[in-house]
Formats: sequence, C-alpha cells, structure tokens
Amino acid sequence: MKAEAVVFTGPGQVDLREIDIPAPGPDEVQIRTTYSTVSIGTEGWVFQNLFTWMPTPYPCVPGYQRVGVIEAIGSNVRGWQLGDKVMATNGAWNGPVHSAWGSHIAVANTRAAEVYPIPDGADEIDASGTVVAQVGYNAAYRTMLATGDWVVVYGDGLIGQFAAQAARSRGAQVILVGHRIERLALAAQFSADVVVDSQRDDVVARVHEHTAGQPVTAILDTVQKEAAQLQYLPLLEHGRGQIVYCGFTPGATWADMARLQQQELTAHFISGWNRARMLATLRLMAEGRLRLRPLITHLVAADDAPSLYRMMLQKPAAPFLGITFKWSPG
Repeated sequence: MKAEAVVFTGPGQVDLREIDIPAPGPDEVQIRTTYSTVSIGTEGWVFQNLFTWMPTPYPCVPGYQRVGVIEAIGSNVRGWQLGDKVMATNGAWNGPVHSAWGSHIAVANTRAAEVYPIPDGADEIDASGTVVAQVGYNAAYRTMLATGDWVVVYGDGLIGQFAAQAARSRGAQVILVGHRIERLALAAQFSADVVVDSQRDDVVARVHEHTAGQPVTAILDTVQKEAAQLQYLPLLEHGRGQIVYCGFTPGATWADMARLQQQELTAHFISGWNRARMLATLRLMAEGRLRLRPLITHLVAADDAPSLYRMMLQKPAAPFLGITFKWSPG
C-alpha cells in the first residue's frame, strides 16, 4: 500500500510524497490517520536541523501525535480490534524515507506499546495533540501544589497553554506570561486565570497585583531563556520556590545555576512521555480539563501541510498556535 506523507527533504524543505507501507509486524497495528497535530517547537527545530538531541535523518516524516482507526493487527497483538479509534505516537515502515517519529502520514504501522485508547468523552482532535498536552501535564504535576496556590507559566505556545490548563486541573490559580497578543487572548479564554504581556507590562508588578505581593508557588518555564529566568526569580520564595523547565534549547546551557542555588530553589527537568502520563492526559481530556480544539488556529487538509511549515519559518510569521492536519479517509 502507498500512503501520502509530509516529508522534510532537507533543512527548511518540505514536500508531500507517497511511501510504501507494509503489513504490520507481529507487534504492530496499522492505523489510518484521521488527524495529526504539529508539535510546533520540536518539529520546527527538526525542520531546520537544529534539534540537537538527535540528527535529523533527511528525508524524513515528522510528527509524534496522531489519531486514527486500526485497519490491521499484528499476530502478537492483543487487546485491540479492527475499527478501534486510537491515539498513536509514531509511524513505522521500511525504505529511503525515514521516520522522525513519523506521524504526519495517511497510514502507518505503530508498535502496540505506543498506541492509546481514546476514552469516552474525549474529543478526537484534542487527542491528536496528546503528546504536547502530556508535556504540560508533566510540568504541572511535578510540583508540590495546594489548592489555591499561584502558579506562573512562562510561554504562550501550546506547551504553555497545556501547562496552564493542567495546573488549573490541580486547583491552582494560574498566570500565563507571553508576548503574542492573539495567543494571550486564547489563554485568557481557555487556559489561564490571568494573562500578562511581557513586552508591555512590568511582569513582577502585575503578578504581585494578583497575589497580593505574596510569592508564587511555582514557575512552569516553557521559554528557557536567561532573560526570562532573571525576570521571574523575584517571584519565588527563598528556599521554597519551584521551577519546572519544560522546553528545548539548542546549543549551550542557558540557565544561571548559581542564582538557583543562592535562592535554594527546587528545579525540575522534564522531557519525553510515558504510558502512565499519556493515559492521565487523555483522562483529563475526557473530563474537558485539557483542550486543544479551542486553541487550533489552522485546521487544514494534509495537502496544505507544506505551506503551513513554510509559514512557521516566516519572519514575522502569520499568527498561529495550534496546527492540525486532517487526512482523507482513504
């Protein structure tokens, strides 16, 4: 079978190609994709060959989150049936085009261990962003929080939005700091209790207006730049403040570790996903506490994917936040 896929052919180069997809292996299921959602940060770095945690294997199919329907099942797989609607983190095949997780593809095989049931009540489009949502979940659930505590999220992208939503699911009061007006508007409506524009406001003063001058319990930092760190450190209490670093930064380490030590702050570092966190994320989606659909600015046919990736690299880019590809039923 041949399946259409989004292919990064070189740094900053993207096209649509057909890929030969074999029958699933013994431990795999074959899934026909209905929606796949872009992880803007990671895929942007991969697209530009700047993702230093691994070399980009051009040509390759990007993406690590898709939903679809099981069409074939390997001989060793148990617990799944044809027609099940599922979320999957990757796609696999053999050939000259590599899988850089490989989720932006019409049909592909996935190891059963990386396939997740979509619970009753969960929106299919929400579930297509489960990995990115799980990063936000992981950030918010790493901290020690009590109901009513103030949490500040730095960053207005999808990870920041999901971190804010997940912190609220724990009963925290959330302030999201960003600088893109259209994203802050979405955050104010769907993700956070308060939004602060870092380019127009005195962030510390604005936060203290809402906390009555008291320290915040935690910072969820999706920006990971030294300027941001210097800005938010005064918000944290000496010896009790917590920071979760939940983004990727190419090149040299950026954080001023001495300042963290001087304030005796607790720092958490997160990356990747595991099954327990993915299932917890999907449960929160089913409860309506984590939502991607309202944050999608571009829901487009997969044929339009190349133009969306090029848009992401434009300076300045057109306003965007969530980008989801809709695949034809085949």
